[in-house]
This record gives sequence, C-alpha cells and structure tokens, in this order.
Amino acid sequence: MSERPDSSIDPKELDRIERLRDRTDEIELIISGLTTVALFTLPGWLFESLTAYFSHRTQASSQVIEMLLILAPGLFYGLGACFAVHLVIRAYWAGLAGLRSVYPEGIRWDRIPGIGPMTKESYKKRLPDLSHAIASSDHAASTLFSVISMIALGMLWISILILGIIMADQLLGPLVGDVDQALDILLIIMITFFVGPPMLIWVLDAFLARRIPDLKDRPWVRGVVDRLNDLYFWLWPQRLILPVQLTLQSNTRPRLYNLLVIIGAAVIVLIGFWRYEAWTEFTLSNQFVYMDNAAIGQGIDSAHYEHLRGPRDRLRPVPTIHHFEQRSAFVRVFLPYFPRRDNLVLDAHCADQKEPMSCLRSLWSVALGDRVLDTAQLLPTERRDLNQRGLTGVLPLTGLAPGLHRLDIVWNPAGASVDSHTFTIPFLFTPDQELNASLNAPSRDDAGQQEL
Repeated sequence: MSERPDSSIDPKELDRIERLRDRTDEIELIISGLTTVALFTLPGWLFESLTAYFSHRTQASSQVIEMLLILAPGLFYGLGACFAVHLVIRAYWAGLAGLRSVYPEGIRWDRIPGIGPMTKESYKKRLPDLSHAIASSDHAASTLFSVISMIALGMLWISILILGIIMADQLLGPLVGDVDQALDILLIIMITFFVGPPMLIWVLDAFLARRIPDLKDRPWVRGVVDRLNDLYFWLWPQRLILPVQLTLQSNTRPRLYNLLVIIGAAVIVLIGFWRYEAWTEFTLSNQFVYMDNAAIGQGIDSAHYEHLRGPRDRLRPVPTIHHFEQRSAFVRVFLPYFPRRDNLVLDAHCADQKEPMSCLRSLWSVALGDRVLDTAQLLPTERRDLNQRGLTGVLPLTGLAPGLHRLDIVWNPAGASVDSHTFTIPFLFTPDQELNASLNAPSRDDAGQQEL
C-alpha cells in the first residue's frame, strides 16, 4: 500500500511543489555544469594550499593533512564524474522530451526501411517507447542528483568538523603541552562520538529490541535510545541527509543500496590514493626498472638544487645547495629542520639539554671527500623563499680540481632511535677565470722566495 501524503501540508503547498518540479530540470543542469567544472579544479588548489606549510607541521597534523589529501580529491573526482554522468543523462532526457514534442507519435514502425518482420518484432519487445524512455531517464537523473547532493552535504559537514578540530587543537595544544597529543585526543573524541551512538542505537534498538519485545517498553531503554538519537542529530545533519537516504532505501533494494554505498566509498578512497601518489611520485608506471628511485638517489635529483625545485618538492625537505654548477670558492649547504622527522630523535635524546641548537646540529654530518664541515659552524636559518627553517653551512672549495664532485650529507649519523639516511648531492665545480687565477697564483711567501 502506498503512503498517503502528509495531511498537515496545505494542498496549495503541494500544488506549488508540483509546479516547481517542472522547473527543477533546468536548475539541475546549471548546478551540474558549474559543479562539474569546480570539482575537477578543486583538488589541485587543495594540494597547493595544504602543502604550502608542509615543513611546519607535526606528526599528528601531517597525518590529518595526508588523510584530507587522499579523501578529498577522491571525493571531488568521484562527485565530478557523477555530475558529468548526470549531465549526460539529463541532456539525453531533454533530447527525448524535445523529440516527443516534435514527433508525438513516436516510432512509426511501418515506415522503417531495411529491417524485416522478425527484427521489427524483436525491437518492439526490447525497446521502450518515448514516454517510458523519458520517464526512466528522468528517474535516473533525479536519483543520481539526490545521491550526489547527499554525499556532498555529508562531506561538507565532515570538513567543517575537521576544521573545527584543527582550530580547537591550536587552543588546546598549549594547555596540554603537546600539540600532537591534543590532536590525538580530539580525533579520538570525534571518532568515538561518530561511531559510538550509532552502534549503541543499533545494539539496543535494531538488535535487542527485535529479539526482546518487552525491552522497547522499558522507560530507561527508550530514554537512552532517544538521547543517543538526539546526540547523533547534533553530530550529523540528519534532517538534510536522512530524507534522501531513507527514501532511496525504502524504494529500492536496501541491500543493493548498502552494497553500492560501500563500493562507492572504496572507489573514492582508491581514486584518492591514486591522485596522492601521482602528486608525490615521479611516475606511477613500472617501466623505469633500469632507473628507479634508488638510482636517482645516487645521481642528480632536482629537489637538492634550489633553482630547480618545484611545487611538489615542498613535500621533500631534503638538504639543498644553491645551484648544480658552482663557480665561487665556497658551496653553501642548507639543512632543513623538519619537525615531523627531527622531533622524534630530538625529543628522545635531547630533551634535557640546555643547548637545543647543539643537539640539532648533531643530527647532521656534511663531507666533501676528506673535507668535513664543522657542525659547530652551522648557522640557524629562516628561508622564506623555501618556507623552511634549518641550518646553513659553508664548505671551502679552495684547491678543489674543476669537475664533478659529490657532497655526502648524513642525517642522524649516530642512528639514534631511527636509522640514519644519507643524501648525495653531485655538483659541477667550474671556477671563474679570475677565481681560477687567484687559486693558482703563488702566495706572497712563494713570490718572495722566487725573487730570492
């Protein structure tokens, strides 16, 4: 038996809704067109925005950012594809509607040349008429548009909650004394409130109340379920999402609906991982077997040269020199301070030291052949051009033969807490003629001995 319309709604309001329905198709087309373009351009903007201060973040905040960089692009591309499909279906619907207005009789089978009676009979059994095709395409477009809107509202609400958690972390972090710990606490609270009430409602109402009929008549059980529902209504925009969700579940196959939702969530995550890997890795192809990342680590990597660094290199806080070709008598080395990586070692072994800079300097070892940079000479540095802080050291190139040389830089040479890592930076030493002359010119003592 079909449900009767709500008697509390004014008949005039119902008539207005029906008349409004005739004009929603154009609105759907406009929204889908604009949203499709926006959704396919948002991931790039999001990546640029969230990675601008990647070197400033701690361990916990970096995990939240990486989660957003995986889920948000997957959602944007998934929704963009759905809106594109919606545009195609709605355009097909518009074409069918226009065709029926021009040719109201539909298909005139007696005037179709080139097909026999058996093929004509088969077509009549399989093909819908224009009215059924219009109704089916309209139903598919409206359903898809509703599902997309429901998902978009849910993810918008989740984004607002995550932004609220990040802002609360900035306030709670100084009180707790540890920003990472404060963020962990807030995330645990958020997950508990999102998972706890639905699970308790399902256990008390959907599971126990069905098996114990008298349980739903007990005041304390009903009170607990009502309070949990009230809490979940505050945490999740149920008035916006549930009408669409329950309408689709009750008018379609519920198990198929749940399966499609699970598959959709998995596809969104897979797309997000693929997009994140495409942003952070040089290639997703497996064809570079003869020149993999290990080979590049011993060769020329543009991330080590400041004049070659690009936007993607912001995710790689590695030691840098100014240029591949060195013409002066010194080479300047910048060693970035990356809290997410360095604090794990510094907090474990340098918490009691009164000289934090000396502890930070001990994380690095810089050598050019047999020339070793004195770490005590490393200067604290703020590089606003790289949006990083770190240490700067200078190695002399006096007496070095022109040609290709390699800087060997070791992070955490003692191997404390975590394994050490070696960075190799090749550079070409091509001194200027004046510098070369000054390097090869005899000293004053040598000149005096020659005069004698």
